[in-house]
Amino acid sequence: MDKLNWSRYNFLWNSEKYGKLLYNSYTNGFLELNDSLYQELNDISKNSNKQYLKTLSKEEQQYLKDHFILVENDDFLVERMHHESMSRIYDKKHLVLTIAPTQYCNFNCTYCYENWRTKGSMSDETEEALIRYLEQQKRHNGLESLSLTWYGGEPLIEYNRIKSLGQKIKKLGFHIHENEIVTNGYLFDEKRIQILTDVGINQIQITIDGFKSVHDKTRPLLNGQGTFDKIIQNLDRFYAGSHNNVISIALRVNIDKSNKSSYLDIYNWLSKRYPFETFVVYPGWIHLDENNEKKCDCFTRNEATDFCFELCKNHGIISEKLYPDDINMECMARNPNSMIVGWQGEIYKCFEDLGNENLIVGSLHNEDIWTNHMLISKYAMGIDHYQDTVCRKCSYLPICYGGCPIRRLENKYEGKLNDCCTPFKGRLEEFLELLYESKRER
Repeated sequence: MDKLNWSRYNFLWNSEKYGKLLYNSYTNGFLELNDSLYQELNDISKNSNKQYLKTLSKEEQQYLKDHFILVENDDFLVERMHHESMSRIYDKKHLVLTIAPTQYCNFNCTYCYENWRTKGSMSDETEEALIRYLEQQKRHNGLESLSLTWYGGEPLIEYNRIKSLGQKIKKLGFHIHENEIVTNGYLFDEKRIQILTDVGINQIQITIDGFKSVHDKTRPLLNGQGTFDKIIQNLDRFYAGSHNNVISIALRVNIDKSNKSSYLDIYNWLSKRYPFETFVVYPGWIHLDENNEKKCDCFTRNEATDFCFELCKNHGIISEKLYPDDINMECMARNPNSMIVGWQGEIYKCFEDLGNENLIVGSLHNEDIWTNHMLISKYAMGIDHYQDTVCRKCSYLPICYGGCPIRRLENKYEGKLNDCCTPFKGRLEEFLELLYESKRER
């Protein structure tokens, strides 16, 4: 036990409200300590040597070792995390599949990043090419399951394609972990609701930017007309129907500094109007390119955290995870077993890439579907946070996942200065004390 050291993934502090606390980001474990053990661990944290370790019994040392509070080498844990991450993303038994049956959209949102919109819809030939690819992956690589997302443009414009393709995917017999659609909600009528249900879609994301006066300015139709009233009518009809317990709706409210003051009002109004377990409202943070003149309205990482803390402390609304995930996730952009299929059968790695010809990585219509190996490699390995010297030494590494790959790509290859760190960075104690308080109040 003499070689044991205090792990850099430990966060030990004396909370004024909740006593002595210890969190370990590697195990995602959270402990409340008595005064004696806190003092011993505090001494060890400042002097990881044989003298201070002797104050602990062998049983205590073994417990702390088993829970990675005391470790032989934190750098080894980095390699272990890296290996586990690579094992997950190279597992060919699961495919993260996003399908955009059209890139066309009936909205003209002021902050939309899809700058390469084109009219057009997925053909029967492309549909069959996708089904053949899935069959081949099942037969040759043991593909067993899918995480499925329908995207666009506005995917509900091509509801018949969703119906046809969705039914064929169901017949392939994959286990589907998620089956969701991202829609603006304008075409969310009874006919389309039935189709979504028939093909197994059970999660829907719809966006509202505030009340009518705000929303209609930022999310109008292409002809400039407002969309708020129609979306609310559709939601009213849905929750009065028979499918409201089959499909869950996550209603995203995009906010920046210009409309943050209205979030609480729209949150309360929507929550009261749709008091269902299958309905949730959450804030979405608008991100704009650094050259966009509206960028000054966007939240920084800490400003977004302050906003969420205020909602929780003053109004009891939990809009941000207060506890880190216990799975070392990887974004689909870095995952070789993920793909976004455009309406022409072209393949991308990120939602933001959709429609940009320079960021196409392959096509379903090629014998070897993957073509842009340089971009694929940049996503998978070029911005691997486990190989970043700063990230490797960071105490938040196990709960950070490196941040958005697109923003990291911009930083490394385009010289940008995006903040890619986790919201927990520098504020973990605040998050956990807020969690502790919410648990004790129940």
